Amino acid sequence: MVIERALEKLRQGAALKPAGSSASAPASAKPSSAPAAVLAVPLPAFPVASCSHAVAVAHRVLLPDTRGGTNERVAAAYRMVRTRLLHRSRNHGLKSIAITSAGPGEGKSITTLNLAISLARDPTINVFVLDLDMRSPSMCRYLGVQPPVELLGYFTGSRAASEVFFSVGPKNLALAGSVSSTDAASELLGSGRLEALLSYVSSLCPNAIVLLDLPPVLVTDEALLVAPRVDATLLVVAEGRTRRDSLARAVSLLAEFKCIGVVLNRATEALEDNAYYYYK
Repeated sequence: MVIERALEKLRQGAALKPAGSSASAPASAKPSSAPAAVLAVPLPAFPVASCSHAVAVAHRVLLPDTRGGTNERVAAAYRMVRTRLLHRSRNHGLKSIAITSAGPGEGKSITTLNLAISLARDPTINVFVLDLDMRSPSMCRYLGVQPPVELLGYFTGSRAASEVFFSVGPKNLALAGSVSSTDAASELLGSGRLEALLSYVSSLCPNAIVLLDLPPVLVTDEALLVAPRVDATLLVVAEGRTRRDSLARAVSLLAEFKCIGVVLNRATEALEDNAYYYYK
């Protein structure tokens, strides 16, 4: 099958380096892992933005305090993604993870949001989310929220990094996004301000996980521009939507970067459909 062949090529072309001495690290760190995580530096009191539950549920966002309509199988699938991502992150020191897809409409932004929310359900983990699909930002739209300060303002130089993050409830989850779009996304992402933003996040919480929602890899060059600036990439594939040739091309383009896996998203039409995670 083409998907299996493409994933095998991804494994061969971007296999993670052996962990070396890290094999003994998990054993020694395990007994003290819970206390160390609890003592993590708390996030600043970012402005709280009210999101629309109706809009979020309509877009299949699994908000922490949403009960009606939440499908346990989908939530369980994201918990599986979360657990395996955390395992790989801790073993290989991965803190910034860019999420992309081959083409539009394959669920990368919803996957980014739901993965971030799933991660933030663990109060010992600090999570930051950046909507870097600046030509077509969707994170705020899917949440039904108006960001207090748009992330685009930071990249154009009119706002500081400390101003762009906001909260939607969980104290350990911070988001930054825009409702305005720009055609200068490549130039803005290559200006050095992304590195400065990631440094700011690291200064707030050195152990935070940062998820970056990127444009589709076959639509613009932003994903390829950001990939070498982050620790790893994650590819979202929509079964029944992602074209076989598009997947092969996307895998080929990402092969030179560290790609930690593929989310095979089956929730293309109905929430009751499952989504599962393929991990390298």
